[in-house]
Amino acid sequence: MIRIGMVVRVIYPDYAKGIEGRIEAQESNGRWLVRLEQNPINHQPESIVLSLEESDFEVIEQ
Repeated sequence: MIRIGMVVRVIYPDYAKGIEGRIEAQESNGRWLVRLEQNPINHQPESIVLSLEESDFEVIEQ
C-alpha cells in the first residue's frame, strides 16, 4: 500500500529514471505526485514534481 511520505525510485519517464523522490499526494484520478530529490531537466536546485502512475515507480523506503 502506497502512503504519503514513502521514498520511491522512478522507473518512467526515461528522463527521470533512477531518481529517488518522495510521495507528496494522491490525485483524484489515482495518480501520485512525487517530488524528486534531483532536478533531471536542468540540474538546478529547484525541485520538480511529477504526476505518476503506480507502475511508473517502485517503493524503496516505507
